[in-house]
Amino acid sequence: MLGRTFSIFLLACLQVIFAVPHDASFSQSQVIERDVAVIGGGAAGTFASVRLREDYNTSIVLIEPKSHLGGHVSTYLVPETNTTLEYGVQSYVQNGPEADFFARFGVSTQPFAARRLTPINVEITTGGLLKNYTTPSANATNEAFGRWLAIVSKYESFLEPGYWDFPQPPNIPADFLIPFEDFAKTHQLEAAVPRIIAISGVGYGGIRDLLTLHIFQAFGATLTRQVLENRLLTQVGSNSLVYQRALALLSDDVLLSSTIQTVKRTETGAEILVTQGKKQYTIRAKRLLFTAPPSLTTLAQYGLDDKETSALSKWTIPAEFVAVVKIPCIPENTSVSFLPSAAAPSNQLALKDWPYSLRLDSTGPSGSNLFRIIFGSNTTLPAEEFKKIVTTSVHTLQEAGTIQGNCSVDFKAISEHTRPQWKLTPQQLKDGFVQELYALQGYRATWYTGYAWAAPYSSTVWAFTDDVLVRLLADLK
Repeated sequence: MLGRTFSIFLLACLQVIFAVPHDASFSQSQVIERDVAVIGGGAAGTFASVRLREDYNTSIVLIEPKSHLGGHVSTYLVPETNTTLEYGVQSYVQNGPEADFFARFGVSTQPFAARRLTPINVEITTGGLLKNYTTPSANATNEAFGRWLAIVSKYESFLEPGYWDFPQPPNIPADFLIPFEDFAKTHQLEAAVPRIIAISGVGYGGIRDLLTLHIFQAFGATLTRQVLENRLLTQVGSNSLVYQRALALLSDDVLLSSTIQTVKRTETGAEILVTQGKKQYTIRAKRLLFTAPPSLTTLAQYGLDDKETSALSKWTIPAEFVAVVKIPCIPENTSVSFLPSAAAPSNQLALKDWPYSLRLDSTGPSGSNLFRIIFGSNTTLPAEEFKKIVTTSVHTLQEAGTIQGNCSVDFKAISEHTRPQWKLTPQQLKDGFVQELYALQGYRATWYTGYAWAAPYSSTVWAFTDDVLVRLLADLK
């Protein structure tokens, strides 16, 4: 656990924002001219900003709507103990860029060790114990993962770190286009499914009918190897530490708590109007690097043309939230999974057969009654609806007699992790969806990186971002 000194430093860093004037109206717009405007300060945006400015001598401005950097890294400071707990990103694969990035900021790493919890499986509608559901044995799981690794390794160059080399439509492997239920049964992979979905979260609303490609994307060869070899890493102290130190380094080149109002793009650059409190900036950049989740909504201010709209309109927008919640009635050191009845007695492919997925994991420290909430829905919903579902679900546990005592639900921290997803048909892939999407790279002075464009784990996103930066910099010359 961290000491008081580090906790105070953490709290201070999380509160760093640009000062804003107290005038009733916007001040005169300040003009900022840069080589690259980076949109989004998550894993990809922070990494790209550091690399561009420090390693490539390229001027940047980083625009982030939140009051801190870090994206899906979410750290909660427990006030009673001045310790921290991670309720967002849990670990990192070893994929090359992470070693230098952590070392640059003096961040030490250690092997990731998941907290050992007693599982409680309950029926998602009633809250009653799902007594006849059986998880696969450890041997069955490992054997299935061995088969999975042998298959997914064949396609590693197509899918990692990004999709630059994705096969042209006539050459797409047949395995990519098969519904996952059929593929899993053919290759006897069912025993691997619980761990795949627990780690990746793939399959909100059901995993059976998803194309196998989507499962390959969510749980690729690199992640599979390192799960089997126990090679995943975490930062010593807090996963937020590297982002706090990156913010301190980038300093005046970062606009936190900022909102993009308008974007005007040409083939040679962009002009962005940004507000931050009551301060206003006009940013003139030679190139844009968009690292936030791409969608017609998040890019509404960018004046998308038909080519861009066509590529981005095929995305599905689910809802993903994580939270820290105090729930006194659930025993500590337990994990409560809300499962559909169809999963019993051992139908692992039915584990996601419900519009949403919900799990409550005890986090400690001892006596805190704190739980990490992991939630995903196959449709978009607001934070208040997420909170309502969690609260109602906890109360069903008490009504069913699964747990006893005071079932108050006190939300301590919430973070939305919603990401657009490819939920495609075989025909859409055969029609060239991936090629259409990647044709946007560099189009209208705009480049893209982030989870939506690469295998969805931070270290692989950083490797993909390095590829994008090489192309972006060549485009700048």
